[in-house]
Amino acid sequence: MRDIHNGLKAVQTLAPKVTAETRYGAPVDRKGFDAVEHIVSVGTAGDALSETVSIACVIEASDDGATWAPVTAAHEVLGEAPDEAGVFAMLDGEAADLRDYRIGYVGPARYTRIGVVPAGTHAEGTPLAALALLGAAQLKPVD
Repeated sequence: MRDIHNGLKAVQTLAPKVTAETRYGAPVDRKGFDAVEHIVSVGTAGDALSETVSIACVIEASDDGATWAPVTAAHEVLGEAPDEAGVFAMLDGEAADLRDYRIGYVGPARYTRIGVVPAGTHAEGTPLAALALLGAAQLKPVD
């Protein structure tokens, strides 16, 4: 039997909140883990999402936890490759809400974080939260 329970750690990086402004999640330090998966959970959009009223989900990386740069290299992620701004998911239509968006990071940086960046006018906002799953723990059990 394979055990993921004792080798997996969940970290809430963006508290659930109705979002109408740019928010960046808490930095995730993968020290002691060989894998990190970021998950953005989206509730029912309060505004009609479209090409002009949208939310970009971005991934950033840092070697020191203070200086951030967008992750743009396809070989540094698992899932859809981000664009030149680090956008790995664009919420720009009715089908974009009530979903989870995931991206795994396998690049060399020790720290990563997720950002949600609205574009256009968001009068009502959209409920968003983010979670990071740290896996392949080097020491088990994980606290």
